[in-house]
Parts: sequence; structure tokens; C-alpha cells
Amino acid sequence: MTRPDHGAEDPGTPVVLELRDVDKHFGPVHANRAVSLSLRQGSVHAVLGENGAGKSTLMNILFGVLTPDSGEIRVHGEPRTFATPKDAIAAGIGMVFQHFGLVPELSALDNISLGAERTSWGLVDRDAARAKIEDLCRELRVELPLEQRVSALTVSQQQRVEILKALYRGARILILDEPTALLAPQEREGLFDAVKRLQQTGVSVLFITHKLDEVELLADDVTVIRHGAVVARHRVGTVTQDELVADMVGAATVALSRTERVPLDVAMAVRELTAVKANSSSLQEIDLELRAGEITGVIGIDGHGHQLLCEVLAGVRSPAGGEVSLFGVPQRRWGRARAMAAGVAFVPEDRLTAGVAKHLSIAENLVANRLGDPLITRFRFIRRQASRRHARVLIEQFDVRCRDELQPVGSLSGGNVQKVVLARELSTDPRVVVVCEPTRGLDIAAIASVHGRLAAAADGGAAVVLQSSDLDEVLAVVNRIVVFRDGRIVADVPNRDDVDAKVLGALMLGAARPEAA
Repeated sequence: MTRPDHGAEDPGTPVVLELRDVDKHFGPVHANRAVSLSLRQGSVHAVLGENGAGKSTLMNILFGVLTPDSGEIRVHGEPRTFATPKDAIAAGIGMVFQHFGLVPELSALDNISLGAERTSWGLVDRDAARAKIEDLCRELRVELPLEQRVSALTVSQQQRVEILKALYRGARILILDEPTALLAPQEREGLFDAVKRLQQTGVSVLFITHKLDEVELLADDVTVIRHGAVVARHRVGTVTQDELVADMVGAATVALSRTERVPLDVAMAVRELTAVKANSSSLQEIDLELRAGEITGVIGIDGHGHQLLCEVLAGVRSPAGGEVSLFGVPQRRWGRARAMAAGVAFVPEDRLTAGVAKHLSIAENLVANRLGDPLITRFRFIRRQASRRHARVLIEQFDVRCRDELQPVGSLSGGNVQKVVLARELSTDPRVVVVCEPTRGLDIAAIASVHGRLAAAADGGAAVVLQSSDLDEVLAVVNRIVVFRDGRIVADVPNRDDVDAKVLGALMLGAARPEAA
């Protein structure tokens, strides 16, 4: 039931964009149900909802990627029809997708101007493009190495490229689809500063998210979507987080709680482990034991070795030296195939690139680690009906929001892609589970579900390794915390009540070790 509209429009502020009763089906799936919302000039309007609630579908309709079954789009009061993104761009609408669409081999400057190049005497005028882009950078107060290849840029820099690309084409209405899903916490502030400066220049922003703190920090208005329909509208400041949670999931979500566990035998150990990765700190003679029945958190500033450790544990990256052992047995020629055979599950940080084959179906992705299972394959061929039955069970268990098991994984929302990866890896009852940023981009209900799955794996006797940049998540879930700096372990502490984010932050930054640790 829709709450009263606390977000009634300010009559002194013009509405630049309006959606009226927008409806969209994908076969039997009703993705958007008569959705209406309006965006005021110079405001940030948050669209809040769970993964699979229909937020991205709605934005794709607004940007001309999808065509609505019914409903109306109005820009500055005029009805508009967008058959393609080109039509939306011509109407002054730009969109920054969660997964960027940049050309890695081209420079930042060429990516920004690509398809909208300025010409002089029939030749591309890069100087004119540079001058305009530099003006935009000064206006937003962002720094960007324009001649550097996009492949060499950080995720936050690539996001700036996408925002500048939209503004370069004249966007005055900007859609940001889950813009912080791939950003580290420290990179989020830079994005928020840029959005606030966009507001000051009169740009209106639709901010798609499922994070309540982002709504409070950035938005003026919020529309909540659940199961494809608008269930609430609010002016920010007139609603509590508990009310927004109830709007999103239909009931208040139970807070995270950590279970005290008695660790069992050593499941996995590394001795004098060294490893090297380009553009990252090397691992320098790491000694670490991971015990069955325990969740171990590994944390650090990006590039200080904790992510590299997870890749080595999972066999994705080979060690340069030292020893990896499983249940006391040293492992030779350690790699991903050997790790999988030994029962080591791995959920990578970059789920879309490294976690799935995005052009294959959900069913095909869910059996990718079972190709030696005679119930799934026969004579090296996949038993299609068996694989589809297997997929349907996991889709239901992990609440993957999709049309059916034959839908390509690449067409799912980021949160649902993560559910597919988790379902595949945890369905084999692994002995060791290595998960990197498992809840990044997930909504409140999905986060609780993931934490429950990891707890169940530990309770079942698996050694669980959780790498996360969210210190609140680490403190809420793990039993033990290992802190990395400069490729070395600088602390290995039990997760006690006197260990908090301040203590961990000091350890990560190399400050004097707090007494609590």
C-alpha cells in the first residue's frame, strides 16, 4: 500500500522530467507497474528499491534502451518518445550505467568526445574537444588525466569519464544507476561532491540506489519501488530509515548479528607466502592459518595485499614462493583447477567480468563448476534438462530475480549477478570459501541473506574468508580480523567488543596500534 505523498512538489521549482504510469513486461514478468515520478530542476531524486525491484528497467526506458508497453514520458512538460538512446540524448538526458561502456584502448578525452566529435575542415578538432572538457572539469572541480588510456584509470576515474561524456553531449538531466556499487568508500565522497556541484549548475539528477545513507546524504526527494511498483514517495528529512526499510522490503529487516564460534582444525594454511601482482603490493612472507568453522575477515587499504591474498588462496594467482596447504597436506602447482577440485569456492570482487560468463544463460553459469558431475554432464556434454532443474532450485533458494533460468546472466541487475555467483559457489558444500566484497551492490534483504549463507557455511564446517572494504560489515559478521599493510599482516585480532572501525582504520593506515587491538 502506498504511503501518503510526503514529497509533494515545491510549486516554485519547475518539474523537468515526469514519468506517468509507465508499464513494462518481459514475458510473464511485470517489471514496471504503472510507475509515476517527477524530477525537479536542480534536485537529486533518489529511486530506492531492492535488487530486481525494477529500478534499472525504468531508467533504461527513460534513456531509450527499452520501450515501455504503456505510459508517458514528459520532458519540460512536453510528451516525448525515445526509440533509442540518441533520442534521449537529444532531449538533454544522459545516463551513467552501473557497468561502464567505455573503450579501454582509447584515452579519456577520446572516450568523452566519441560520437560527438567537433570537426574543423572535415577533421576531428581534438583541441576544441579538450577545451570544452577542461571547462567541464573546472566547473565540477574534478581532475582527470585526459590523455591516459581508460584501461589504466581507476574505477572512480572511469566513472568521471562517463559523467563528463554525458555532460559533453549537453545533458541537463543525469541518471546515475547504482553509481557507488563499484566504488570503495573513500571514492564515494568524490562522487557526492561532483553531484552537489552538478546541482549548483542546474543539472537535475536521478540517483538509483538501495543504500539508505546515500539517500540521506545526497537526495532531496525519494521514490521507493517494490516489485516494479511505486510504494512510497517522500521528501528527504520527513522519513526515518526504518520507514524506508519497511517500504523497500515490506517489513523491517533484522539487524546483522555475529555468532560466536569455536574454531576447529586448520583447514588451510600458508607459510612464508610471497606473491606479486602488477599495480599492487606484493605479499611478503605471509604466515596465516584458516580454521574450519570460523569466518576470518581480511582488510586493508586497496592494493596493500589483502585482495592478492584472496586470489592466491582461491588459486586464481599462483604464489611466487612459500607453501599453501589444505588440511595439513602441502599443495603443488596450486591453481584454480586444483583449488576447485579440493573444495575451495571463490566469489571474486568483479563479479561481472571474473565471476560469470555474461553471454551465457543463468543455467549454464550455475553448472560451470560441476562439469565433472555425472548428474550434470554425460560424455562431456551438458544434460540440459538436468542443468535447468538444478538452476531452478538455486534460483529459488537464492531469490534470483529473473525471467527464467535461460535468461543471459549479463542482462541481470548487478545484485542478481552476485546471487548467481554465490549460488554456484556455495551449492557445492565447499571446505573453504573465499568471498571478496560479497554484498557490494546488494540491497538490505539480499545482504542479510548473503551473511546468513556465509554463516551457514561456517556452521557447516567450512573455513570462510571474507574480504570487504565495508568495516561495519566485517565487524558485524566475522570472528577474527586480519589487517594488511604494505603486503604484510600488521594485526590478527579476535573480533571483540573493544575492536571498532576506528581501531581497524588506525591499523590499516599504519598509525600507532590502539590499546583495544
